[in-house]
Amino acid sequence: MASGQFYQNPKNEYLKFSQDFKAENTSHLIANYQHTKQGQIFRIEAYLKDYKDLVKYDKNRPIFTSNFNNNGSGFDLFWRQNGKIKNTDYWISYSYLNTQRDYKNYPTAARPSFASKHNLSVVAKHWVADWKSQIGFSYNVASGRNYTNPNEAGFLNNQTKSYNSLSLNWAYLIDQQKILYFSVNNVLGTQNVFGYNYKNTPEKNGDFNKQAIIPSADRFFFVGFFWTISTNKKTNQLNHL
Repeated sequence: MASGQFYQNPKNEYLKFSQDFKAENTSHLIANYQHTKQGQIFRIEAYLKDYKDLVKYDKNRPIFTSNFNNNGSGFDLFWRQNGKIKNTDYWISYSYLNTQRDYKNYPTAARPSFASKHNLSVVAKHWVADWKSQIGFSYNVASGRNYTNPNEAGFLNNQTKSYNSLSLNWAYLIDQQKILYFSVNNVLGTQNVFGYNYKNTPEKNGDFNKQAIIPSADRFFFVGFFWTISTNKKTNQLNHL
């Protein structure tokens, strides 16, 4: 277990408009537990963060005419569980994040748009001796993120669809220290959405049009060559791929 008190100055984008700030601060309480038995690992960790004196302002963005104060607050409750079985070389990781912030121009404490409450990751790797290859996959899923829809009443009143991504990889062992590596991210081409940007002015019908915030590409391909240079000729990067 560990605890601590941390301080930081407000961002420069606030300090250039006002100098009348106290340091933002947070209290941390962290606990973790790990159990290992015959190549199996179980780990669970949690932390609680209590934020105080966060910077707030009353405009859509900080400007010279904004009214600033240090009345912001918030908390994070984070929990993660990992498991791994060495013989089959796979692991599962789950995290739960319940965060509330009252800062910036927030009218009330709410979960920020960058935070997903539930996150699950499944990773597996399999060595095929006849092919001198390691074949792997990873699957990531996360619950939706909050965003504000100006066509409805309320703040951060909507949520995006859940995030899903299945990725595949293949590592070919040319020799003990040379590896040719291929991977493709989001192989199914799932169209993930991280939020929406809305126009500042409504259309004739009174609705604000929106544009989805999406990745620049649905899929990402990678080809790499890894060469380990070491006096120990048996070492390589296979376990890290």
